[in-house]
Amino acid sequence: MHHNHGLSSTHEMYLKVLYGLESEHDVGRVRDMAKGLGVTPSTVTAVLKKLERAGLVVHDYYGTVKLTPQGSRVAACVVRRFEIIKALLVDVLGLDADVAEIDACQMEHSVSPATVNRMEALVAWAKASGLAPVRPDRRELMESPCADCAAVGACQATATLVGRG
Repeated sequence: MHHNHGLSSTHEMYLKVLYGLESEHDVGRVRDMAKGLGVTPSTVTAVLKKLERAGLVVHDYYGTVKLTPQGSRVAACVVRRFEIIKALLVDVLGLDADVAEIDACQMEHSVSPATVNRMEALVAWAKASGLAPVRPDRRELMESPCADCAAVGACQATATLVGRG
């Protein structure tokens, strides 16, 4: 849960999907949200009721949904976090865009505004310094695991190395 507005990651995803639909079609529809989220329309309707009570969306009985001004601000914040994290992962760390998209989607719900601001500054600095985007010859270095990591897996290796300290 992101502490800035107290919504669950699920609620943030609904707002983000609706934000994208509104950007494309000016309004969202329950069926399009269900398709985008991989859930049933009845699940979308149940979550929308909660978001409507929170003053973040307006949902009519014909299946259309719109963000309120407050909902739009929250959704824009979620999208901004996602874009900044993805830029860091792709441009600075050299991750594949598909992997970065998945990771950024998970991370966007748990980082603080201060962390996002620092990430954004780091991406800007790396680009201004010519360090980003990562060149293909540098990308290979980043993808080569250390011998310990390759032998036991990254998580176990990290725990082992930290334990040695």
